[in-house]
Amino acid sequence: MDLDYYAILGIAKSARPDDIKKAYLQLARDNHPDRIRDPAQKAEADRRFQLITEAYNQLRDEKARREYDRTLDRKVRTPEEEARLFYKNGELQEQSREYTNALKYYYEAMRLQPEKLEYMLAAARILSLDKGKQRQAAELYEQAMAKHPASPEPCLELGGLYMRSGMHLRAKRVYEAAIRQFPNHDDLKRKLAEAAAAEKKSPARGR
Repeated sequence: MDLDYYAILGIAKSARPDDIKKAYLQLARDNHPDRIRDPAQKAEADRRFQLITEAYNQLRDEKARREYDRTLDRKVRTPEEEARLFYKNGELQEQSREYTNALKYYYEAMRLQPEKLEYMLAAARILSLDKGKQRQAAELYEQAMAKHPASPEPCLELGGLYMRSGMHLRAKRVYEAAIRQFPNHDDLKRKLAEAAAAEKKSPARGR
């Protein structure tokens, strides 16, 4: 897996040794597998912890770090490969709940491939976590819907955002429009039923 050790630790390439150690200790504490009991989540935590440790071991040694930096400088990637790398690093940051960093990486991926659905949905997902940015998230979902009319995913995500925000009528309208395009989609049918039921209970909201 071609990952950026600096991105894994959430630090800049110019970070000082103290910054590297501080970032590692924080991430190691937050992602230590011993804190998790669920087997599936523990396996994912093991993977993250190994990556964090690998990154730290590479960057804490001055000689190894210089060689790694030279390796980074020598690599020539296509825009698609670069975008994928940004996206993967964004996933790592999101898994570590470093949402601000994750959004930066997702935006970089979108800068290189602005119409790729996977990157648009990832950025919108992070934006939707912040109440002050939910309008931006909705706009990004709408852009994804317009650019990818053959995919129901943006419709499901936008409807879910409206549902979580208590805007049940808006969610209902999104699902209704989507079902006209995807009449046999079971998830959309179920979500529409949920939105309709919620809208009946609170008819004054979400208009």
